[in-house]
Amino acid sequence: MFASFAFPGFFPPAEAFDSKWFDGSAVYDIDIFTAINKCIDNGYKEEDVVVDVVLTSSANLKQVDAEDYKSIGMLFRYLEISSFYSSMDGLLRAKFSYPKAHFRYAVSPTKSLPSSKYPLNLK
Repeated sequence: MFASFAFPGFFPPAEAFDSKWFDGSAVYDIDIFTAINKCIDNGYKEEDVVVDVVLTSSANLKQVDAEDYKSIGMLFRYLEISSFYSSMDGLLRAKFSYPKAHFRYAVSPTKSLPSSKYPLNLK
């Protein structure tokens, strides 16, 4: 849980199990490659693989008036933009890497996802 808050460059890594951990999005925000490779390892042809992606960031960046943003506002905007481009980059890289796979759906929220102190509370 602590590693989820350990964004590289902003917070130090979380220490657990005799190791240091960062948020997983430091490497991949969306890991389609592992899923497709697992299908291929299980004997499926690339052209038989169908990929549906559920994104946690919007498929479009909202326009904002950042004129009055202060440091914290800029930080949150940066994280929003970074998350967007990371998600889109992962999806596009997978499409280019596996041109025979069928990328059927990319579902993304139309509004900001609600947050809560409880994980996965998506009311």
